[in-house]
Amino acid sequence: MLTGEDYRILSSKGSVAEVAQYLKSREGFKDTFADIDVNTVHRGYIEELLKKRSFEIFTDLRDFQHLGKKQFYDLVSERYENELLLILIRTLNSGEKNSFLHSLPTYVARSSSLDFYELAACKNVEELARKLEHTKYSPLCELIVKESKQGDMTEIENAFAQLYYKRLLGSIEKDLSKSDAKLIMEPVKAGVHIRNFVNAYRMKAYFNAPPDEISKKMVTVLGSVGSHGLNRLFECDSEQEMLELFCRLRGTKGVVKENSKFLETAMTQVKLNYARKLMRTQSMPAVYFAFLQLCDIETSNIIHIIEGIRYGLEPDRIEALIAY
Repeated sequence: MLTGEDYRILSSKGSVAEVAQYLKSREGFKDTFADIDVNTVHRGYIEELLKKRSFEIFTDLRDFQHLGKKQFYDLVSERYENELLLILIRTLNSGEKNSFLHSLPTYVARSSSLDFYELAACKNVEELARKLEHTKYSPLCELIVKESKQGDMTEIENAFAQLYYKRLLGSIEKDLSKSDAKLIMEPVKAGVHIRNFVNAYRMKAYFNAPPDEISKKMVTVLGSVGSHGLNRLFECDSEQEMLELFCRLRGTKGVVKENSKFLETAMTQVKLNYARKLMRTQSMPAVYFAFLQLCDIETSNIIHIIEGIRYGLEPDRIEALIAY
């Protein structure tokens, strides 16, 4: 709903209240912000309203078109579900499980196949794993318990991503025509490769991890983690060399200019470009998939702006955090 000019105006605002007031005046946001007092509202509540807005756009589209019977059209809900489960595991590991229930988004809980209020009553990850044994998350239960004891959430996050992408790819093949599936597979595969690259880059930049250690942390649902040229990325001697190589791969050329954007912003720009391309097609599933991605990116952009203002960043620095 927002243009580049909107983002530039928002990035130059002096307070979170000014951002809320600007959004309240925009057609795509006025209903979301109708009942808030922009002068007293907390930034955390604004962020939650934005996430709720994106989720409700998804459910409105799905329900209006009666698409819920096909797994492909319901997998966005599953992604929110995954995020909540990961938050719950972290809070159980930290011994602060009450904080989860207090911050549980009811709009997700109502739409989920899981009873999050029951799960929130679990005293530890062992009990949570038992509750999940007869759900689609059963393949992850043993890993959740094992890795929680070792204090490593990376493996758990990777396993959730692996399961999500496996189910997404399966639903694309099962629920869509060959022509629709072909259109959507390219950005889905790009999403997997981008996730793998960002994780590999961080492991190289912050921990100087060797290639074999990096490859263990990758999502392998597409087959070899070395596909799409990623095998060469793991062998790079530095994160800068890794970034330069990634910028030469298909779909990323010209997106990441030297020192122009943060890595995550540049990778989001790649996803944004794919989504815009899908929006120009005549495929309803492709446009649906692309539109939801655009909504998610827009929400993320606004949250980055709010966080940037909160930390007193200059407007040009804030603008570098957003993809548009």
